[in-house]
Amino acid sequence: MISMKKVLVYILLNFALLQLNAQANSANKTTLSDSLNGHKVLLDAEGKIISWMLPQSKAYSQLLYQRWNFIKTNVPNSPGPEPRSDYPQYFFYCAYRPENGSLQPDMWMNDVGERIPNWFESARLYYAYSGDTTVMLIVKKLVDYVIAHGTSPSTFQWPGFPYTTTNAGDTIFYGFTSAGRFVLHETQVDHAGDMGLTYYRLYQYTGDQKYKTAAINIANTLSGKARDGSAKQSVWPYRVVMNTGEVKAEYGANWFPCYALLDNLVKDKIGNVSAYINAMVKLRKFILDFPMKTGYWTDGHTDTDIDSYTYKSNMSASNATLYMLDDHEFDPEWKTDVPKLIKWTEDNFVLRCAPGDPANQWGANLVGEQDSFLYKMDYQTARYAAGCARWYAVSGDAAYKEKAYRSLNWVTYCNDANGLVFESPVSKGISSWWSDCYGEGPRMFYPAMAAIPEWAPPGENHILYSEGVLKNVVYSNKEINYTATAKEGVEYLRLAFRPAKVTLNGKPVVMYKDLKQQGYILTNLGNGDYALTIKRNIAGNIIITGF
Repeated sequence: MISMKKVLVYILLNFALLQLNAQANSANKTTLSDSLNGHKVLLDAEGKIISWMLPQSKAYSQLLYQRWNFIKTNVPNSPGPEPRSDYPQYFFYCAYRPENGSLQPDMWMNDVGERIPNWFESARLYYAYSGDTTVMLIVKKLVDYVIAHGTSPSTFQWPGFPYTTTNAGDTIFYGFTSAGRFVLHETQVDHAGDMGLTYYRLYQYTGDQKYKTAAINIANTLSGKARDGSAKQSVWPYRVVMNTGEVKAEYGANWFPCYALLDNLVKDKIGNVSAYINAMVKLRKFILDFPMKTGYWTDGHTDTDIDSYTYKSNMSASNATLYMLDDHEFDPEWKTDVPKLIKWTEDNFVLRCAPGDPANQWGANLVGEQDSFLYKMDYQTARYAAGCARWYAVSGDAAYKEKAYRSLNWVTYCNDANGLVFESPVSKGISSWWSDCYGEGPRMFYPAMAAIPEWAPPGENHILYSEGVLKNVVYSNKEINYTATAKEGVEYLRLAFRPAKVTLNGKPVVMYKDLKQQGYILTNLGNGDYALTIKRNIAGNIIITGF
Protein backbone atom coordinates (compact mmCIF):
# COMPACT_ATOMS: atom_id res chain seq x y z
CA MET A 1 0.00 0.00 0.00
CA ILE A 2 1.39 3.40 -1.00
CA SER A 3 1.46 5.93 1.83
CA MET A 4 -0.02 9.41 1.45
CA LYS A 5 3.47 10.81 2.09
CA LYS A 6 4.87 8.95 -0.95
CA VAL A 7 1.94 10.10 -3.07
CA LEU A 8 2.56 13.69 -2.02
CA VAL A 9 6.28 13.40 -2.83
CA TYR A 10 5.42 11.86 -6.22
CA ILE A 11 3.02 14.73 -7.02
CA LEU A 12 5.53 17.35 -5.94
CA LEU A 13 8.32 15.75 -7.99
CA ASN A 14 6.15 15.62 -11.09
CA PHE A 15 5.06 19.22 -10.60
CA ALA A 16 8.69 20.28 -10.28
CA LEU A 17 9.56 18.33 -13.42
CA LEU A 18 6.75 20.03 -15.35
CA GLN A 19 7.99 23.43 -14.17
CA LEU A 20 11.55 22.65 -15.26
CA ASN A 21 10.33 21.49 -18.68
CA ALA A 22 8.28 24.65 -19.09
CA GLN A 23 11.28 26.80 -18.18
CA ALA A 24 13.49 24.86 -20.58
CA ASN A 25 11.01 25.28 -23.42
CA SER A 26 10.85 28.99 -22.71
CA ALA A 27 14.61 29.52 -22.40
CA ASN A 28 15.75 27.15 -25.11
CA LYS A 29 14.76 27.17 -28.74
CA THR A 30 12.33 24.67 -30.13
CA THR A 31 13.33 22.60 -33.13
CA LEU A 32 10.67 21.85 -35.73
CA SER A 33 10.59 18.86 -37.98
CA ASP A 34 10.27 21.45 -40.78
CA SER A 35 13.44 22.37 -42.59
CA LEU A 36 14.52 25.19 -44.88
CA ASN A 37 17.43 24.87 -47.28
CA GLY A 38 18.71 21.82 -45.39
CA HIS A 39 18.53 23.47 -41.97
CA LYS A 40 16.07 22.46 -39.28
CA VAL A 41 14.00 25.53 -38.57
CA LEU A 42 14.49 26.87 -35.04
CA LEU A 43 11.64 28.68 -33.33
CA ASP A 44 11.48 30.70 -30.17
CA ALA A 45 8.89 30.42 -27.41
CA GLU A 46 6.43 32.38 -29.60
CA GLY A 47 6.73 29.82 -32.39
CA LYS A 48 8.56 32.30 -34.65
CA ILE A 49 11.73 31.86 -36.65
CA ILE A 50 15.17 32.52 -35.22
CA SER A 51 18.50 31.96 -36.94
CA TRP A 52 19.97 28.49 -37.25
CA MET A 53 23.38 30.02 -36.57
CA LEU A 54 24.50 29.73 -32.95
CA PRO A 55 24.94 31.59 -30.75
CA GLN A 56 22.00 33.73 -31.75
CA SER A 57 23.75 36.89 -30.56
CA LYS A 58 26.39 36.48 -33.30
CA ALA A 59 24.23 35.06 -36.09
CA TYR A 60 24.23 38.11 -38.37
CA SER A 61 27.95 38.63 -37.95
CA GLN A 62 28.53 34.96 -38.81
CA LEU A 63 26.49 35.33 -41.98
CA LEU A 64 28.63 38.26 -43.13
CA TYR A 65 31.84 36.38 -42.41
CA GLN A 66 30.66 33.16 -44.07
CA ARG A 67 29.58 34.84 -47.28
CA TRP A 68 32.82 36.79 -47.74
CA ASN A 69 34.88 33.77 -46.76
CA PHE A 70 33.16 31.78 -49.50
CA ILE A 71 34.09 34.41 -52.08
CA LYS A 72 37.69 34.39 -50.87
CA THR A 73 38.17 30.62 -50.71
CA ASN A 74 35.56 28.62 -52.64
CA VAL A 75 34.80 30.21 -56.01
CA PRO A 76 36.17 28.27 -59.00
CA ASN A 77 37.63 30.02 -62.00
CA SER A 78 35.64 30.47 -65.17
CA PRO A 79 35.67 27.74 -67.82
CA GLY A 80 38.25 28.24 -70.56
CA PRO A 81 39.73 29.29 -72.80
CA GLU A 82 42.19 31.87 -71.53
CA PRO A 83 42.00 34.67 -70.49
CA ARG A 84 38.53 33.82 -69.17
CA SER A 85 39.81 30.82 -67.23
CA ASP A 86 42.22 33.07 -65.31
CA TYR A 87 39.34 34.82 -63.52
CA PRO A 88 36.75 33.69 -60.94
CA GLN A 89 33.28 32.86 -62.27
CA TYR A 90 31.73 36.04 -60.91
CA PHE A 91 33.70 38.12 -63.44
CA PHE A 92 31.79 36.76 -66.44
CA TYR A 93 28.57 35.05 -65.30
CA CYS A 94 25.45 36.28 -63.54
CA ALA A 95 24.76 33.19 -61.44
CA TYR A 96 25.69 29.65 -60.49
CA ARG A 97 24.08 26.28 -59.91
CA PRO A 98 25.58 23.67 -57.58
CA GLU A 99 25.89 20.37 -59.47
CA ASN A 100 27.61 17.20 -58.23
CA GLY A 101 29.65 19.06 -55.65
CA SER A 102 30.84 21.84 -57.95
CA LEU A 103 29.58 25.25 -59.04
CA GLN A 104 28.47 25.47 -62.64
CA PRO A 105 28.16 28.95 -64.19
CA ASP A 106 24.69 29.97 -65.34
CA MET A 107 24.93 30.70 -69.07
CA TRP A 108 22.09 33.26 -69.13
CA MET A 109 24.05 36.56 -69.07
CA ASN A 110 26.37 38.79 -67.04
CA ASP A 111 24.71 41.48 -64.91
CA VAL A 112 27.67 43.85 -64.59
CA GLY A 113 25.54 46.86 -63.62
CA GLU A 114 24.09 45.13 -60.58
CA ARG A 115 27.17 43.28 -59.36
CA ILE A 116 29.66 46.16 -59.37
CA PRO A 117 27.69 48.55 -57.09
CA ASN A 118 26.37 45.86 -54.77
CA TRP A 119 29.69 44.12 -54.30
CA PHE A 120 31.45 47.39 -53.66
CA GLU A 121 28.89 48.41 -51.03
CA SER A 122 29.07 44.98 -49.40
CA ALA A 123 32.88 45.14 -49.39
CA ARG A 124 33.34 48.66 -48.06
CA LEU A 125 30.80 48.03 -45.26
CA TYR A 126 32.43 44.72 -44.32
CA TYR A 127 35.85 46.37 -44.36
CA ALA A 128 34.63 49.07 -41.97
CA TYR A 129 32.92 46.42 -39.82
CA SER A 130 35.94 44.11 -39.61
CA GLY A 131 39.07 45.94 -40.77
CA ASP A 132 39.57 43.23 -43.43
CA THR A 133 41.18 44.93 -46.43
CA THR A 134 41.17 41.79 -48.63
CA VAL A 135 37.55 42.30 -49.61
CA MET A 136 38.38 45.74 -50.99
CA LEU A 137 41.15 44.23 -53.12
CA ILE A 138 38.69 41.70 -54.56
CA VAL A 139 36.24 44.41 -55.57
CA LYS A 140 38.95 46.73 -56.87
CA LYS A 141 40.13 44.03 -59.32
CA LEU A 142 36.56 43.52 -60.49
CA VAL A 143 36.01 47.25 -61.04
CA ASP A 144 39.35 47.65 -62.83
CA TYR A 145 38.39 44.92 -65.28
CA VAL A 146 34.98 46.44 -65.99
CA ILE A 147 36.35 49.94 -66.60
CA ALA A 148 38.95 48.56 -69.01
CA HIS A 149 36.64 46.19 -70.89
CA GLY A 150 33.15 47.64 -70.53
CA THR A 151 33.10 51.40 -71.20
CA SER A 152 31.67 53.07 -74.30
CA PRO A 153 34.10 55.06 -76.50
CA SER A 154 34.13 58.85 -76.69
CA THR A 155 32.60 58.75 -80.20
CA PHE A 156 29.28 57.31 -78.97
CA GLN A 157 26.18 59.40 -78.31
CA TRP A 158 26.46 58.23 -74.70
CA PRO A 159 30.25 58.49 -74.28
CA GLY A 160 32.35 57.17 -71.41
CA PHE A 161 29.34 55.23 -70.18
CA PRO A 162 29.33 51.70 -68.71
CA TYR A 163 27.90 48.59 -70.31
CA THR A 164 25.53 47.31 -67.64
CA THR A 165 25.00 43.90 -69.27
CA THR A 166 26.80 41.50 -71.53
CA ASN A 167 26.56 37.90 -72.67
CA ALA A 168 27.63 35.09 -70.37
CA GLY A 169 31.32 34.41 -70.76
CA ASP A 170 32.11 37.62 -72.66
CA THR A 171 35.56 38.98 -71.79
CA ILE A 172 34.88 42.20 -73.71
CA PHE A 173 31.50 43.75 -72.88
CA TYR A 174 29.17 44.95 -75.66
CA GLY A 175 25.72 44.21 -74.23
CA PHE A 176 23.39 41.27 -73.55
CA THR A 177 22.35 40.21 -77.06
CA SER A 178 22.25 36.41 -76.85
CA ALA A 179 18.60 36.16 -75.71
CA GLY A 180 17.29 38.60 -78.32
CA ARG A 181 16.00 41.00 -75.67
CA PHE A 182 18.55 43.75 -76.22
CA VAL A 183 20.63 45.03 -79.10
CA LEU A 184 24.36 45.66 -79.41
CA HIS A 185 25.60 48.54 -77.19
CA GLU A 186 22.32 48.79 -75.25
CA THR A 187 22.63 49.79 -71.60
CA GLN A 188 20.42 50.63 -68.60
CA VAL A 189 20.98 54.22 -67.55
CA ASP A 190 20.04 53.77 -63.89
CA HIS A 191 22.52 50.94 -63.32
CA ALA A 192 25.20 52.86 -65.23
CA GLY A 193 24.75 55.76 -62.82
CA ASP A 194 25.06 53.35 -59.90
CA MET A 195 28.36 52.14 -61.37
CA GLY A 196 29.46 55.78 -61.55
CA LEU A 197 28.74 56.18 -57.86
CA THR A 198 30.86 53.11 -57.19
CA TYR A 199 33.73 54.54 -59.22
CA TYR A 200 33.63 57.76 -57.22
CA ARG A 201 33.46 55.92 -53.91
CA LEU A 202 36.46 53.84 -54.96
CA TYR A 203 38.28 57.09 -55.71
CA GLN A 204 37.46 58.27 -52.18
CA TYR A 205 38.88 55.04 -50.79
CA THR A 206 42.03 54.79 -52.94
CA GLY A 207 42.75 58.31 -54.14
CA ASP A 208 43.35 56.88 -57.64
CA GLN A 209 42.45 59.53 -60.23
CA LYS A 210 41.27 57.00 -62.83
CA TYR A 211 38.19 56.24 -60.72
CA LYS A 212 37.38 59.94 -60.34
CA THR A 213 37.75 60.41 -64.11
CA ALA A 214 35.44 57.48 -64.83
CA ALA A 215 32.85 58.85 -62.39
CA ILE A 216 33.02 62.36 -63.89
CA ASN A 217 32.57 60.98 -67.42
CA ILE A 218 29.35 59.26 -66.33
CA ALA A 219 28.12 62.34 -64.44
CA ASN A 220 28.83 64.57 -67.45
CA THR A 221 26.89 62.29 -69.77
CA LEU A 222 24.00 62.11 -67.31
CA SER A 223 23.81 65.85 -66.74
CA GLY A 224 24.04 66.52 -70.47
CA LYS A 225 21.10 64.19 -71.17
CA ALA A 226 18.81 65.29 -68.29
CA ARG A 227 15.28 66.37 -69.27
CA ASP A 228 12.07 67.28 -67.48
CA GLY A 229 10.28 64.21 -66.19
CA SER A 230 6.62 63.25 -66.52
CA ALA A 231 4.30 60.35 -65.73
CA LYS A 232 5.48 58.52 -68.87
CA GLN A 233 9.01 59.83 -69.32
CA SER A 234 11.65 59.97 -66.61
CA VAL A 235 14.53 62.47 -66.40
CA TRP A 236 16.66 59.97 -68.29
CA PRO A 237 15.40 57.12 -70.43
CA TYR A 238 15.61 53.75 -68.74
CA ARG A 239 17.32 51.98 -71.67
CA VAL A 240 19.35 53.44 -74.53
CA VAL A 241 21.56 52.25 -77.38
CA MET A 242 24.79 54.08 -76.63
CA ASN A 243 26.30 54.39 -80.09
CA THR A 244 23.19 55.84 -81.78
CA GLY A 245 21.34 57.36 -78.82
CA GLU A 246 18.17 55.42 -79.67
CA VAL A 247 15.80 55.20 -76.70
CA LYS A 248 14.45 51.72 -75.99
CA ALA A 249 12.45 52.54 -72.84
CA GLU A 250 11.44 56.04 -71.77
CA TYR A 251 10.52 55.51 -68.13
CA GLY A 252 12.39 54.27 -65.08
CA ALA A 253 12.38 55.13 -61.37
CA ASN A 254 15.58 53.64 -59.93
CA TRP A 255 17.43 56.95 -59.88
CA PHE A 256 18.70 57.41 -56.33
CA PRO A 257 22.22 56.13 -57.13
CA CYS A 258 22.43 58.67 -59.98
CA TYR A 259 21.30 61.38 -57.60
CA ALA A 260 23.90 60.28 -55.05
CA LEU A 261 26.67 60.36 -57.66
CA LEU A 262 25.84 63.93 -58.66
CA ASP A 263 25.36 64.97 -55.03
CA ASN A 264 28.78 63.64 -54.03
CA LEU A 265 30.48 65.53 -56.85
CA VAL A 266 28.61 68.74 -56.02
CA LYS A 267 29.55 68.56 -52.33
CA ASP A 268 33.18 67.96 -53.23
CA LYS A 269 33.09 70.69 -55.94
CA ILE A 270 34.31 68.33 -58.64
CA GLY A 271 33.30 68.43 -62.31
CA ASN A 272 30.57 70.53 -63.90
CA VAL A 273 28.84 71.41 -60.64
CA SER A 274 26.18 73.73 -62.10
CA ALA A 275 25.08 71.11 -64.64
CA TYR A 276 24.95 68.47 -61.92
CA ILE A 277 22.78 70.69 -59.73
CA ASN A 278 20.40 71.32 -62.62
CA ALA A 279 20.03 67.58 -63.23
CA MET A 280 19.51 66.93 -59.50
CA VAL A 281 16.70 69.50 -59.34
CA LYS A 282 14.93 67.84 -62.26
CA LEU A 283 15.41 64.39 -60.81
CA ARG A 284 14.19 65.28 -57.32
CA LYS A 285 11.07 66.90 -58.78
CA PHE A 286 10.37 63.85 -60.93
CA ILE A 287 10.74 61.40 -58.02
CA LEU A 288 8.49 63.38 -55.67
CA ASP A 289 5.87 64.23 -58.31
CA PHE A 290 5.54 60.83 -59.92
CA PRO A 291 6.74 57.48 -58.49
CA MET A 292 6.37 58.74 -54.91
CA LYS A 293 2.73 59.51 -55.68
CA THR A 294 1.82 56.94 -58.35
CA GLY A 295 3.71 53.97 -56.88
CA TYR A 296 5.23 53.10 -60.26
CA TRP A 297 8.76 52.30 -59.11
CA THR A 298 9.80 50.91 -62.45
CA ASP A 299 12.87 49.03 -63.51
CA GLY A 300 13.39 45.56 -64.90
CA HIS A 301 16.81 44.63 -63.53
CA THR A 302 19.60 44.02 -66.01
CA ASP A 303 18.13 41.04 -67.87
CA THR A 304 14.51 42.10 -68.46
CA ASP A 305 13.45 44.28 -71.40
CA ILE A 306 10.84 46.32 -69.55
CA ASP A 307 9.29 49.23 -71.43
CA SER A 308 6.50 50.47 -69.16
CA TYR A 309 5.57 53.41 -66.96
CA THR A 310 3.34 51.28 -64.72
CA TYR A 311 5.70 48.39 -63.98
CA LYS A 312 6.78 47.84 -60.35
CA SER A 313 10.08 46.66 -58.92
CA ASN A 314 10.83 46.32 -55.24
CA MET A 315 14.47 47.32 -55.71
CA SER A 316 13.55 50.80 -56.93
CA ALA A 317 11.17 51.45 -54.03
CA SER A 318 13.63 49.95 -51.55
CA ASN A 319 16.41 52.22 -52.81
CA ALA A 320 14.09 55.18 -52.23
CA THR A 321 13.32 54.01 -48.68
CA LEU A 322 16.94 53.46 -47.71
CA TYR A 323 18.17 56.67 -49.33
CA MET A 324 15.66 58.85 -47.51
CA LEU A 325 16.56 57.24 -44.19
CA ASP A 326 20.10 58.50 -44.81
CA ASP A 327 19.21 61.84 -46.40
CA HIS A 328 16.13 63.33 -44.78
CA GLU A 329 16.42 66.54 -46.80
CA PHE A 330 15.55 64.86 -50.09
CA ASP A 331 11.86 64.55 -49.18
CA PRO A 332 10.19 66.98 -46.73
CA GLU A 333 7.50 64.34 -46.19
CA TRP A 334 9.91 61.47 -45.57
CA LYS A 335 8.37 60.55 -42.22
CA THR A 336 5.09 59.92 -44.03
CA ASP A 337 6.55 58.46 -47.21
CA VAL A 338 8.93 55.91 -45.67
CA PRO A 339 6.23 53.83 -43.90
CA LYS A 340 4.09 54.14 -47.06
CA LEU A 341 6.94 52.66 -49.08
CA ILE A 342 7.35 49.78 -46.63
CA LYS A 343 3.61 49.07 -46.90
CA TRP A 344 3.92 49.32 -50.69
CA THR A 345 6.45 46.49 -50.56
CA GLU A 346 4.17 44.42 -48.34
CA ASP A 347 1.17 44.95 -50.60
CA ASN A 348 3.00 44.31 -53.87
CA PHE A 349 5.76 41.86 -53.07
CA VAL A 350 4.94 40.13 -49.79
CA LEU A 351 1.22 39.45 -50.27
CA ARG A 352 1.60 38.81 -54.01
CA CYS A 353 3.36 35.50 -54.62
CA ALA A 354 4.54 33.26 -57.42
CA PRO A 355 2.53 30.01 -57.56
CA GLY A 356 3.52 27.81 -54.63
CA ASP A 357 5.54 30.47 -52.80
CA PRO A 358 4.44 31.58 -49.30
CA ALA A 359 4.03 35.20 -48.24
CA ASN A 360 5.17 34.43 -44.72
CA GLN A 361 7.04 31.62 -43.00
CA TRP A 362 7.19 31.23 -39.21
CA GLY A 363 6.49 34.94 -38.70
CA ALA A 364 8.89 36.18 -41.39
CA ASN A 365 7.59 38.22 -44.32
CA LEU A 366 9.18 37.04 -47.58
CA VAL A 367 9.69 39.46 -50.45
CA GLY A 368 9.54 39.05 -54.22
CA GLU A 369 11.49 40.96 -56.83
CA GLN A 370 9.36 42.57 -59.55
CA ASP A 371 6.01 42.25 -61.34
CA SER A 372 7.27 39.60 -63.75
CA PHE A 373 9.29 37.71 -61.11
CA LEU A 374 7.41 37.35 -57.83
CA TYR A 375 9.55 34.52 -56.43
CA LYS A 376 10.62 35.10 -52.83
CA MET A 377 14.24 36.09 -52.71
CA ASP A 378 17.03 36.18 -50.13
CA TYR A 379 18.21 39.69 -51.02
CA GLN A 380 14.79 41.29 -51.45
CA THR A 381 13.77 40.00 -48.03
CA ALA A 382 16.96 41.50 -46.59
CA ARG A 383 16.20 44.83 -48.29
CA TYR A 384 12.75 44.90 -46.69
CA ALA A 385 14.19 44.02 -43.28
CA ALA A 386 16.76 46.83 -43.43
CA GLY A 387 14.04 49.39 -44.18
CA CYS A 388 11.87 48.09 -41.33
CA ALA A 389 14.78 48.14 -38.85
CA ARG A 390 15.74 51.70 -39.69
CA TRP A 391 12.16 52.89 -39.55
CA TYR A 392 11.85 51.32 -36.10
CA ALA A 393 14.89 53.36 -34.99
CA VAL A 394 13.09 56.52 -36.13
CA SER A 395 9.52 55.74 -35.08
CA GLY A 396 9.96 53.47 -32.06
CA ASP A 397 7.17 51.28 -33.44
CA ALA A 398 8.08 47.79 -32.22
CA ALA A 399 6.08 46.13 -35.02
CA TYR A 400 8.81 47.15 -37.49
CA LYS A 401 11.56 45.74 -35.28
CA GLU A 402 9.70 42.44 -35.18
CA LYS A 403 9.27 42.41 -38.96
CA ALA A 404 12.95 43.13 -39.50
CA TYR A 405 14.08 40.50 -37.00
CA ARG A 406 12.05 37.64 -38.43
CA SER A 407 12.91 38.45 -42.05
CA LEU A 408 16.64 38.71 -41.33
CA ASN A 409 16.49 35.42 -39.45
CA TRP A 410 14.86 33.81 -42.50
CA VAL A 411 17.66 35.15 -44.71
CA THR A 412 20.27 33.33 -42.61
CA TYR A 413 18.73 30.03 -43.73
CA CYS A 414 19.61 30.83 -47.34
CA ASN A 415 23.26 29.86 -46.94
CA ASP A 416 25.09 26.82 -45.61
CA ALA A 417 27.86 26.82 -43.01
CA ASN A 418 30.47 27.39 -45.75
CA GLY A 419 28.71 30.51 -47.06
CA LEU A 420 27.26 28.94 -50.22
CA VAL A 421 23.98 30.76 -50.84
CA PHE A 422 20.75 29.39 -52.30
CA GLU A 423 18.92 32.51 -53.32
CA SER A 424 15.35 31.29 -53.24
CA PRO A 425 15.00 28.18 -51.07
CA VAL A 426 11.18 28.20 -51.25
CA SER A 427 11.12 28.34 -55.06
CA LYS A 428 12.09 25.72 -57.58
CA GLY A 429 14.66 26.04 -60.35
CA ILE A 430 15.94 29.50 -59.42
CA SER A 431 19.63 30.14 -60.03
CA SER A 432 21.60 31.94 -57.32
CA TRP A 433 22.96 35.27 -58.56
CA TRP A 434 26.37 36.53 -57.52
CA SER A 435 25.17 40.14 -57.28
CA ASP A 436 22.19 39.28 -55.07
CA CYS A 437 23.68 36.65 -52.77
CA TYR A 438 27.07 38.21 -52.11
CA GLY A 439 26.33 41.90 -52.58
CA GLU A 440 22.80 43.14 -52.38
CA GLY A 441 21.66 40.77 -49.61
CA PRO A 442 24.49 40.96 -47.06
CA ARG A 443 24.95 44.72 -47.44
CA MET A 444 21.49 45.16 -45.88
CA PHE A 445 22.57 43.71 -42.53
CA TYR A 446 24.76 46.72 -41.73
CA PRO A 447 22.05 49.42 -41.64
CA ALA A 448 19.83 46.95 -39.77
CA MET A 449 22.44 46.46 -37.04
CA ALA A 450 23.11 50.20 -36.94
CA ALA A 451 19.41 50.76 -36.29
CA ILE A 452 19.27 48.03 -33.64
CA PRO A 453 22.83 47.65 -32.26
CA GLU A 454 21.87 44.86 -29.85
CA TRP A 455 21.78 42.63 -32.95
CA ALA A 456 25.55 43.09 -33.36
CA PRO A 457 27.82 40.69 -31.43
CA PRO A 458 28.24 41.47 -27.71
CA GLY A 459 31.74 41.99 -26.40
CA GLU A 460 33.10 43.03 -29.81
CA ASN A 461 33.99 46.34 -31.48
CA HIS A 462 32.46 47.12 -34.86
CA ILE A 463 31.65 50.06 -37.09
CA LEU A 464 28.13 48.96 -37.96
CA TYR A 465 27.26 51.34 -40.78
CA SER A 466 28.07 54.61 -42.47
CA GLU A 467 26.54 56.03 -45.63
CA GLY A 468 29.92 57.45 -46.61
CA VAL A 469 33.16 55.65 -47.40
CA LEU A 470 35.62 55.02 -44.56
CA LYS A 471 39.29 54.15 -44.92
CA ASN A 472 42.35 53.55 -42.71
CA VAL A 473 40.19 51.49 -40.35
CA VAL A 474 42.19 50.06 -37.43
CA TYR A 475 40.82 48.15 -34.46
CA SER A 476 43.05 47.82 -31.39
CA ASN A 477 42.60 47.32 -27.67
CA LYS A 478 40.06 49.92 -26.50
CA GLU A 479 40.67 52.09 -29.56
CA ILE A 480 39.12 52.45 -33.00
CA ASN A 481 40.73 54.66 -35.63
CA TYR A 482 39.32 55.51 -39.07
CA THR A 483 39.19 58.23 -41.71
CA ALA A 484 35.82 59.49 -42.98
CA THR A 485 36.06 60.65 -46.61
CA ALA A 486 32.67 62.41 -46.95
CA LYS A 487 32.43 66.08 -46.01
CA GLU A 488 29.60 65.25 -43.61
CA GLY A 489 28.11 62.04 -42.32
CA VAL A 490 27.05 59.75 -39.50
CA GLU A 491 28.80 56.61 -38.25
CA TYR A 492 27.17 53.94 -36.08
CA LEU A 493 29.26 51.69 -33.84
CA ARG A 494 28.96 49.01 -31.18
CA LEU A 495 31.75 49.03 -28.60
CA ALA A 496 32.94 46.63 -25.92
CA PHE A 497 34.27 49.55 -23.90
CA ARG A 498 33.05 52.93 -22.67
CA PRO A 499 34.62 55.77 -24.67
CA ALA A 500 36.84 58.09 -22.68
CA LYS A 501 37.45 60.41 -25.62
CA VAL A 502 36.32 60.88 -29.22
CA THR A 503 38.38 63.14 -31.48
CA LEU A 504 37.98 64.41 -35.05
CA ASN A 505 41.22 65.60 -36.64
CA GLY A 506 42.73 65.77 -33.16
CA LYS A 507 39.97 67.92 -31.67
CA PRO A 508 37.50 66.58 -29.06
CA VAL A 509 34.00 65.68 -30.21
CA VAL A 510 31.36 66.60 -27.65
CA MET A 511 28.73 64.19 -26.31
CA TYR A 512 25.11 65.37 -26.54
CA LYS A 513 21.66 63.93 -25.86
CA ASP A 514 20.75 64.22 -29.55
CA LEU A 515 22.52 64.81 -32.84
CA LYS A 516 21.20 68.17 -33.97
CA GLN A 517 24.81 69.32 -34.29
CA GLN A 518 28.26 67.78 -34.69
CA GLY A 519 28.87 65.47 -31.77
CA TYR A 520 28.12 61.98 -30.50
CA ILE A 521 25.53 60.16 -28.46
CA LEU A 522 26.20 57.12 -26.30
CA THR A 523 23.78 54.37 -25.27
CA ASN A 524 24.55 51.81 -22.58
CA LEU A 525 23.74 48.33 -23.90
CA GLY A 526 24.68 46.58 -20.66
CA ASN A 527 27.50 44.23 -19.69
CA GLY A 528 30.11 46.82 -20.59
CA ASP A 529 28.88 47.37 -24.17
CA TYR A 530 27.83 50.67 -25.73
CA ALA A 531 26.24 51.95 -28.92
CA LEU A 532 28.02 55.05 -30.25
CA THR A 533 26.69 57.35 -32.98
CA ILE A 534 28.93 60.11 -34.32
CA LYS A 535 27.74 63.00 -36.46
CA ARG A 536 30.33 64.98 -38.43
CA ASN A 537 30.18 68.23 -40.35
CA ILE A 538 33.69 67.78 -41.80
CA ALA A 539 35.76 64.90 -43.16
CA GLY A 540 38.79 63.55 -41.37
CA ASN A 541 40.33 61.18 -38.87
CA ILE A 542 38.22 59.82 -36.02
CA ILE A 543 39.83 58.23 -32.95
CA ILE A 544 37.74 56.60 -30.23
CA THR A 545 39.63 55.64 -27.08
CA GLY A 546 38.24 53.83 -24.06
CA PHE A 547 38.75 53.69 -20.34
